[in-house]
Amino acid sequence: MFINQTIMMICYTVLVMILYSNLVSSTDIEDSTEQYERVAFGKPVTESGKYPYFVSIQSEDPNSTTGYKHRCGGALIERQIMVTAAHCLSRTQLIPKMRILPNYRNTPFIHPNDLTFKIKYRTIHPGHNFTAPVHIKHDIAVVLLDKPDPRPNATIRLPITRSPIAQRLTLIGFGITESGDDPDVLQSATVYYRTDQECQADDKTGHYNPGFNFCTANPDGSVGCTGDSGGPLILTINNTDYIQGVLSSSYRPCGSNDKTNFVNVFTHLDFIHQAISYSTFMNQISN
Repeated sequence: MFINQTIMMICYTVLVMILYSNLVSSTDIEDSTEQYERVAFGKPVTESGKYPYFVSIQSEDPNSTTGYKHRCGGALIERQIMVTAAHCLSRTQLIPKMRILPNYRNTPFIHPNDLTFKIKYRTIHPGHNFTAPVHIKHDIAVVLLDKPDPRPNATIRLPITRSPIAQRLTLIGFGITESGDDPDVLQSATVYYRTDQECQADDKTGHYNPGFNFCTANPDGSVGCTGDSGGPLILTINNTDYIQGVLSSSYRPCGSNDKTNFVNVFTHLDFIHQAISYSTFMNQISN
């Protein structure tokens, strides 16, 4: 037993070194959220309980009547683990002050009896560069919450395959609308994959990476806007939802370009599974 525990500790130590070897220190991390975020030209989600796995990442805001303001989206892939965009968690000092509100009523506003979560651990992809103005290649993070969500069937499945280019996908979020207002109701839009050539044609920064990223569009010009970062791009097959992408960036001003850039979740499955194992281990030894 002692030998097995020693081997396990060595394995997880190596894993931690791999995951964090390329991270910058917290003093070097700047809040890049405003440079990334920006669903416009979408429609309200009216079906109750439609996306129970969606979460609102909120930060303290003294100007808000609730004391918190929606910052980014995320998705529960396990009862105690969510994925979001790495840049949503760029400011280490703000993380203890954040709260995670599950999607109870398709609104970012809390009710007195709502259960919220805190961030216990975060694992940022080691290839993500916080210091770059826009860095979308590995803009993904796995987060361990302080407790499991007790709701049944409140998780979204990880992808099992790459989707065909013409596949219908769903973009959701509490980001600002085309009028520039913060919505009171969760917004959604049906979008479609675009080719890498189309995505790269509009990428003036050179940060779009085929395979690691993809972009979407639709004839209505529906795009992610400020506050939509970190939210899931959803593929539905036989009434089962799969998270195909994590929203990373779009173009300013909101709606000026019809494309939204995502981190390809399928390409990052190895990282996600390693991060889940690390989070589970850290949770066990801390309890």
